[in-house]
Amino acid sequence: MTVQPVKNRSQIDAMLRYLERKGNMRDPLLFLFGLNTGLRIKDILRLKTKYLLNGGGELKEYLDLFECKTIKRPNRSLKRIKLNTKIRPKLEEYLKYYDLEPDDHIFFSLRDPTRPIDRIRAYTILKEAALHVGVENFGTHSMRKTLAYNIYTKTKDLALVMKILNHSDPSHTLRYIGVDQCDIDSAYEDFSIGI
Repeated sequence: MTVQPVKNRSQIDAMLRYLERKGNMRDPLLFLFGLNTGLRIKDILRLKTKYLLNGGGELKEYLDLFECKTIKRPNRSLKRIKLNTKIRPKLEEYLKYYDLEPDDHIFFSLRDPTRPIDRIRAYTILKEAALHVGVENFGTHSMRKTLAYNIYTKTKDLALVMKILNHSDPSHTLRYIGVDQCDIDSAYEDFSIGI
């Protein structure tokens, strides 16, 4: 089974509402952060507060980091991700509420706040929400794919999506974001010409 992007906006909203009802701020922020940054779960879970704050303790405009998957490449580059208007207020509220120190993990374990949650726990949290709202083929990578899919459907700019994902092959990117026959059929319908 290949995990897929969540293409239905109402399902995304329903997953977020489900996570919010669980009563902690971490789980919905994890989902929103993944959807709004397109980072891999490994990169999300290693984030510490100091990566998000400037010297004055205010939230930075950009998150700058080397992605784990590209860290061994000789020509690797720093990835710069804008903390957009959807995620900024949630991050500010979260950091203030939990009063996190610079070396604290953003997505900390509720059992042991000195440690981040692990990939299995992140998967369990998000998969539960997906199943609750009827999303199939969901995994932690679905957040990254969902962002890329939505950017592609809005802009039709494959080069932009490839740059965001750090991909070099257009056909791989289209498969990765789940562009399938349904999307192709919709394109034919949307752009049909006639009297």
